[in-house]
Amino acid sequence: MLKNHLISILRNLKRSKGYTAINISGLAIGFAAAILIGIYVSQEFSYDQHIKDHERVYRLSNRNFAFASIAHMDMLQENVAGVEATVNIMPHSSGTIKYKQGESIIEPSVFYSTQEYLGVFEIPFVYGNPETAFDKPSSILITKSMSEKMFGEENPLGESISLSTLVSKDVYEVTGVVEDLPSNTHLRFEVLARYPVSYEKVLKEQGFNGTVGYTYFKLENPIDNIQNLSDRVFAKPQYDMTDKAQDFESYLASYQLQLPMIMNIADVHLKSNIQFEASPPGNGQYLFVFIGIAIFIIILAGINYVNLSTAQASKRAKEVGVRKVLGSQKKDLIVRFILESFLLTFGAALLAMGLAEVALQVMGGFGFENFNVNVLDYPYLLSIVLLTAVMTGVLAGVYPAFILTSFKPSVVLKGNHKVGSSSKVFRNGLVVFQFVVSLSLATFSVFVYQQLNYGLTKDLGFDKEGVIVVDNSKGQLSENVDPFKNELLQLPEITNISSSAFSMIGNLVLTGLTEVGGNGDYYRAQYKYADSDFVPTMGLNVVEGRNFNDEIDGYEAILINESFAKVLGEEFYEKQFTTGYGDDKYKIVGVVEDFHYADFSIPIAPTLFFKGDEHRQFNIKIRLDEIDETIDEIDALYAGFTDEPFDYYFFDQKFDQLFRAEKRMSRIITIFTGLSLFVAFLGLVGLISYKIDQRTKEIGIRKVLGASISQILSMLSKEMVWLIGLSFIISIPLAYYGVQTWMNDFAYHVSLSAKPFIAIGLLTIMFVVLVVLVRSIKTAMLNPTQVLRNE
Repeated sequence: MLKNHLISILRNLKRSKGYTAINISGLAIGFAAAILIGIYVSQEFSYDQHIKDHERVYRLSNRNFAFASIAHMDMLQENVAGVEATVNIMPHSSGTIKYKQGESIIEPSVFYSTQEYLGVFEIPFVYGNPETAFDKPSSILITKSMSEKMFGEENPLGESISLSTLVSKDVYEVTGVVEDLPSNTHLRFEVLARYPVSYEKVLKEQGFNGTVGYTYFKLENPIDNIQNLSDRVFAKPQYDMTDKAQDFESYLASYQLQLPMIMNIADVHLKSNIQFEASPPGNGQYLFVFIGIAIFIIILAGINYVNLSTAQASKRAKEVGVRKVLGSQKKDLIVRFILESFLLTFGAALLAMGLAEVALQVMGGFGFENFNVNVLDYPYLLSIVLLTAVMTGVLAGVYPAFILTSFKPSVVLKGNHKVGSSSKVFRNGLVVFQFVVSLSLATFSVFVYQQLNYGLTKDLGFDKEGVIVVDNSKGQLSENVDPFKNELLQLPEITNISSSAFSMIGNLVLTGLTEVGGNGDYYRAQYKYADSDFVPTMGLNVVEGRNFNDEIDGYEAILINESFAKVLGEEFYEKQFTTGYGDDKYKIVGVVEDFHYADFSIPIAPTLFFKGDEHRQFNIKIRLDEIDETIDEIDALYAGFTDEPFDYYFFDQKFDQLFRAEKRMSRIITIFTGLSLFVAFLGLVGLISYKIDQRTKEIGIRKVLGASISQILSMLSKEMVWLIGLSFIISIPLAYYGVQTWMNDFAYHVSLSAKPFIAIGLLTIMFVVLVVLVRSIKTAMLNPTQVLRNE
């Protein structure tokens, strides 16, 4: 019996090749898209969960920025029972590594750490003993990839390497090679070295002011109220220095926001978004948007399948009647229809897994780290897809199985059966739902693209083009700084050079300014050191006062931005300020236009520039023609002053990296919105084809009665245009709400205009009309005698 069912099913599928292809491809693409989204979301939600006992590992940070000092770490360990191990980690964005016979590389993922790193983070070793690998002050761990890059397939244990960073230049011994860390961790290093002894000593001497690293600790057992215990530990010394006019509990409640923050390491990526995060934080809202997209794509694919299956079923009523006359039982017909539907959906699910795997390989090759995995690594996702396929198959098979098999053969074979108007309403409702979702996503994706483009083209308050930044944080040029700058200025392609400390973008370092005299007001601001050439080199605009002047300004001169000027109020040129370090009294000499140093979700904060001759980096303004040749000339000059490798980056490219999250979201939403629209239009093509097939004889009769081809095409288009128009009207408030909610996350964003809504609506209607015309023109041009000859 099963064999007969299978043979019959295959014959039917062969007869309806077009509908079969549309059904399978629509479902497969929908399921594949859902698998890809599921993998991405799973990667984001599982950040740092690869760490053994991650539920017992916590980060200790300040409330407003992610750093904490070694003193914080030690105080917590001494006063909270059950702390198993603590570690302080400091990443560096540029480290020069020399190995073997003078070979060198520049590595952007260098971490320093205190001794107990491996006590907090248990990571798998390729070579070395985890129990002793970090015992020596000269210990250094490298990843498997870094080991292969430097030493090939050799075991590098015992090899000496020189590491130069902003901190120091030291020789280390390779004491361990660890497996590459996964992409979904916020502490991803290639090189992990012990803090230099002298530097760690300085950090300890600085006490709670030495906040330059990230602090983590591991508990012997999870403690639910660990934040409360921490608050009490750090508040008690402060309370003891007060006059104790209020009780400790009241003091604790009022002082709580100034105390360190405890967060489980698995929560850091999605729940922490403070300054100086070790890696770009995730966005939980985006993930729920993606989950919604995945669900809707599956629903769209399922709707297509159910829609076309029920539409096709009505054409098979005579087949059911003939089978009943020949003796088929109702239960056999029910089994046959459900089995046919199940086999189609199950085949589509298997095809989707193959498509998803191919897409993962392609996207992984293009740098999408979240997709650099294998489909089989996510069995629960595959199980959900298979279960959905089974449910879709059963649901789509129920209609022909129970409705058509209930018809009387005598009625069906005479052609007097009617499926009922309710099925048409149902199918039209499904079409409207499909396009409401698809059009809402399409409109949302347009605004996401506009916001991304806004960030890349908005006036930033400076000129990011044509600036290369050369690193000197490791003292590569030594006493040759001025000769190097003078030689560069001889090149006609170079228009300006400045020296500075710290990058102009990302999180700048914080300091405090206290007004001397007056009310002694205290102000918190971001700062950097810059010379008098920095403003013209970076294209900053002085809107009030003047720039630094080497002839009349000493190191007491400072520049501030407009946001800081608003905070200070009027007559700030007459005021003097102190940082609390030394006896220097600073005076403001000018105000620069507000400039963006972070992505547009962060408002511009008070910022100041100290005048200084810091040479940690050189900002070199070059002409935009012949950039490659200019870089080669600078490299050649650099090599004449030092044997260190030339470490540089293009400032505009570095700045554009601030918008990686928006770029990633734009790409993902565009891809999956395109897939949802493709699935929706695929179903629409199938439904239009079905409607035309059903009305072929009607078209013939209308032509006999004098209808023109244009009138017939208009008749066929009218219903579909009406359905899409209704979908568009319903999608407008939904899309508007979604876009407005998303835009609330940005301090600076594009304005909401009607143009994207209108453009999406018109393009969709035009495309629908085109599909109807292409699909129906052949039928409309048929000779009526060919259509009606059997009547």
